[in-house]
Amino acid sequence: MDYLLKILLLAFIQGVTEFFPVSSSGHLVIFQYLLEFKTVPFLFNIVLHLGTLFAVIVYFFKDLRDLTLNFYKKENFRFISYILTASIPTALIGLIFKEPLEKMYTEIKFTGVALIICAIVIFFSKVIRVKKPNIYLASLIIGLFQGIAIIPGMSRSGLTISVALILSMGYEFSFKFSFLLSIPAILGALALEFSGIPFNSEFIPYLLIGMALSAFFGIMALSLLKRIILKERFHLFAYYCLFAGIVIVIFI
Repeated sequence: MDYLLKILLLAFIQGVTEFFPVSSSGHLVIFQYLLEFKTVPFLFNIVLHLGTLFAVIVYFFKDLRDLTLNFYKKENFRFISYILTASIPTALIGLIFKEPLEKMYTEIKFTGVALIICAIVIFFSKVIRVKKPNIYLASLIIGLFQGIAIIPGMSRSGLTISVALILSMGYEFSFKFSFLLSIPAILGALALEFSGIPFNSEFIPYLLIGMALSAFFGIMALSLLKRIILKERFHLFAYYCLFAGIVIVIFI
C-alpha cells in the first residue's frame, strides 16, 4: 500500500478511536502491524495524538477561553485545580514507566488483553456507583487511570470517563473533565518525545497531513460521543472492546 494511503488510514483511525472508548493507541498498534508500517510506533502515535489535541481545543474552545480569561473565578479556579491534581499521577507514570511502556507497542497480543480489561472497566461504569468521594481524591484516581492508559489497548477516554462515572461524577462532567484532562497529558507526552522527533526525515510532511486529518475526524467523533454519553449508552462500547480484544488474542 502506498505510504500516503497508510498515513491517511491511520489518521482516520486515530481521529475516530481517540475519543471513542476503544483505545486509539491499541488500534494504531494493530493496523501498524497489519500494514507493516515502519515508522517508529510510539512517535507516530504521539504525532497523531497532537492532531486530536487540536480537535479537543476546537471543540472545547469556549470552555478553555472561559477558564483562561476568568481563571480567578471560584468555579474556574477549582476546575483548573482538579485538572492539575489529576495530571500528577499521569505525569509520574509517564516519566517512570516510559521505556517499558514503549516496548508494549510491539506486543500485539498484549494489546488484545488490554482491550479486554478495558471492556470490563467500561461495563462497570454502567452498573457500579460509589459514594462520591472528595473531588481531589477523585481527580487523583482519574489521573492514575489516565496514566495507565498509556498502555496500548487501554482507552484513555474509556478509563477516565468510566472511573469518573463510577465515582458518581455525572455524565456531562465526566465527558468534559476527561477531554480537558487530555490536554496536559498529550502535551507532556509530546515533550518527552520532542528530542527524538526526526525533523529532517522525509516522512514528516506525511505525518503533518495525518495530524490534520486526525483533527478533522476527531471533532466529528467528539460531537457524536457526547450524544451517546448523555443518552447513557457509553457502556455499549464495552462489547466492541471485548470482541476486538478476543479476536486479537485468538487470531492475530
